[in-house]
Amino acid sequence: MAERQDWLVTDHPEALIGVVVRTKDRPFFVTRALAAVAGQSFGNWHVVLVNDGGNLAQLQAAIAPASGPILPAERLTVLDLQPGQGRSAAFNRGAEALGTEFVTCLDDDDTWHPDFMAALLAFYTQTAENVPDLGGVGAKVTALREEIVEDGAARSLKVIGEEGLPAAFARGEFFLNPLAYACYRQDIYPVQWMLRRAAVLECGGFPEHFDVMEDRAFMNAFLARWRIAMLDRKLAFHHRRVNRTSDTTRDALMNTLDNPSYDWRLYADLARPGFNRSAQGPEAAVIRSVAADLLVELNYETSAIWQKVDGEMCKLHQRLTTALSGIDQALAKLTAPECPSPAAAQFALSDPGAFVYDIWEALRNVPQAQYITPGPPFSQRLQISCTAGQAGLMLHACAESGRFMCQITDTEGWAALEIMLAGLVPAGSGLRAKLQCESAEGYLFETALVARSADGNGHSASGFEIHACDSALGCLVTRDIEADWLAQAIEPKLSIIFPRNSRNFRFICRNLVLEPLSQG
Repeated sequence: MAERQDWLVTDHPEALIGVVVRTKDRPFFVTRALAAVAGQSFGNWHVVLVNDGGNLAQLQAAIAPASGPILPAERLTVLDLQPGQGRSAAFNRGAEALGTEFVTCLDDDDTWHPDFMAALLAFYTQTAENVPDLGGVGAKVTALREEIVEDGAARSLKVIGEEGLPAAFARGEFFLNPLAYACYRQDIYPVQWMLRRAAVLECGGFPEHFDVMEDRAFMNAFLARWRIAMLDRKLAFHHRRVNRTSDTTRDALMNTLDNPSYDWRLYADLARPGFNRSAQGPEAAVIRSVAADLLVELNYETSAIWQKVDGEMCKLHQRLTTALSGIDQALAKLTAPECPSPAAAQFALSDPGAFVYDIWEALRNVPQAQYITPGPPFSQRLQISCTAGQAGLMLHACAESGRFMCQITDTEGWAALEIMLAGLVPAGSGLRAKLQCESAEGYLFETALVARSADGNGHSASGFEIHACDSALGCLVTRDIEADWLAQAIEPKLSIIFPRNSRNFRFICRNLVLEPLSQG
């Protein structure tokens, strides 16, 4: 990260980069957004915080608590709009109030990397030398999933992890392509860009009759006049609540600026670039003719691509169907009554009796369907471990079909199927665990070695490994457990750690065996 450049403020009395933050009755979020500005490595900026019809006293108390203001007073202008004028007007009034060369739009629930301003300003300066019509620059974005945690009167935000974005946000072109953007094939959020303020005002800012899709309508107009270069660094963070309700709600914490329900199709179409349908003259006729030819060719090309893709998908589907049919037939033979242990056949050991634990032998090949409880063992050496006791944990096992399945209501921060390893082999011997899983959707999971702490309080885990259970092929996992670790571990276990924060997660196991591990 670059060193903080506060010296720029004294060298340039007028701030260089302006930040418009729109908010309404969401001090819970806006303090985090302002902290992201305060933490920038570039120091020559000014913030206009636009209170769009919200409670001003509540906002002022949040941004200037008794412990001290989040931003220096000379760096912050609070613009109070009473009554509120809407999302678009809130940005426009903020941009107009600035005197900076550049303007950014940081929504009150989004954040930036500390190098956002410094990196984009350097990128703009470098690019503008060769691009006279450069109107601004943008950075790549990371979508973060977060939840609002309530603890009595206290409330906090917990970031859970990244959330996938459409491929339109990952395109690698140097410039944002106007046609691709208009067709939703390339995309950008306001939190990502830094634009020349004069160019923004020249384009009219955000259309004030829009209260949704306003950024797209603006960007389509902007790209008709100016270029935007994209820096290939993820410096912007778009935050999304996992416990947000539907778009029809007016819950200010869940939605942006208390966003109500709109006809998204109407505003999406209005946001697209248009043309003057009443234009006359030879130029207008040529434009209409070229547009018609372009659409016809695009339709033909798209149809040809889809026909090719569809044909390839049909071939692939046929191959997969044939392959899966063969796998099912093979598994049916392995789990037939004449085969006493599906695991022994699957793992093809010369001496099936060498297993010290076989899940199907433990179940005695008898179908089982039962509720299970965290803690108490079942199937001789298995137990469920999770962060809190919960109802609805279920087990179903059938040797005839060769499927052992556990359903976990909510994996939360930790949930695992654990195999108790104590007493399986004599001192000086290790263990080898073999696990065969399958899944309809595919997922990532971990395995780890767990033992009780020496003081008896809690457990320690080590040897974490990540595995992928493919939706079509499943996975085979082999873990070697060394004799030295087994000898010193108290209540040793092998933990199969399920994906975190998954609801109604189903762990499907075909085979699970343990065999002695020869040392040498």
